[in-house]
Amino acid sequence: MPWSRVHCLFAFVWVVILCFGRVNALEGDEMPEFIDCLGNCTLQDCDSNNDSSNLPLYLRAYFWTCPDNCGYNCMHAYTDTHSPMLQFYGKWPFYRLFGIQEPASVAFSIGNGLVHFYYLRVALREIPPSSWYMRPFVILYAAININTWIQSSIFHSRDVSLTERLDYFGAALTIIYSLYYAILRIFGVERREHQVTIAGGLMLLYLAHVLYMSLVSFNYVYNMIACGTIAVIQGALWIIWYLVVAWQCRRNDMDRQQLMYEHWVVYYVAANAATVMLEVFDFPPLWRVFDAHSLWHMSTIFVAPLWYHFVLQDARYQTNWRMIKQDDDNDNDSGYEQYPLF
Repeated sequence: MPWSRVHCLFAFVWVVILCFGRVNALEGDEMPEFIDCLGNCTLQDCDSNNDSSNLPLYLRAYFWTCPDNCGYNCMHAYTDTHSPMLQFYGKWPFYRLFGIQEPASVAFSIGNGLVHFYYLRVALREIPPSSWYMRPFVILYAAININTWIQSSIFHSRDVSLTERLDYFGAALTIIYSLYYAILRIFGVERREHQVTIAGGLMLLYLAHVLYMSLVSFNYVYNMIACGTIAVIQGALWIIWYLVVAWQCRRNDMDRQQLMYEHWVVYYVAANAATVMLEVFDFPPLWRVFDAHSLWHMSTIFVAPLWYHFVLQDARYQTNWRMIKQDDDNDNDSGYEQYPLF
């Protein structure tokens, strides 16, 4: 995909986010019928201490309180009799499953975690130790993503302040680590002291983000812009890297087959950009189960293998090239060439 198209796609996504970020200005929790239902339910079913002992064990296991349960029942009672569907406290009305607040998002988050766990095992098996300086970072990439999807599963199981923060901060860590990985690989940063310096700078940026969100303002718009900006920078770096590799192949009159795997990172960036549209164009959940956000989680299950296909092919190629380089630094007939980095 030409860089101009990718650039235009990202630009279009962010314009849409800024202009149409909120789908529905009305909130169901502001409706008089919902407020009356919630007040009556709380008065009749909940004692003054909001005791939850009358709730089933599976609800108490997910920290549902009596007022929370009243809100859930009144939310669906209002939705049953009114159209169009409205959001309540910033979220669509979902049917819970055994206390799980958003079953579809939980199931797809678990699916994403399993994909990264599978490729973690593949990386451990197929990338020999000490064969390539990026091996530890490939493994850490998979581990961080597994943690992120665990936090996502917990958050969508029960949306409370703590689980929300763990989910957001886990996602931010994944995004900034992806940028770190891109910098190390694209610029060929092999020296440990340089890796540590770059990691320190990015970690300070991450800590500043977490402290601002925790102590100043848990601002959703700021979080979206901050994480989105880092993601766009990372994607742009990979696209530019691929274009440089392609240009060098043509400049050196190399066979097009020399571009054996690099194009997979373009597929990954393009697919990632496409799935973001599900986050932009939100819509009421189908059957009160599948909303745009849950379908975004589903789509990322199929995007992750594109990334790992590139990473594993990259590891094999670089490992083979280094082995041949060690055997004979002056042999140019091997068919392998390390593409110069920036």
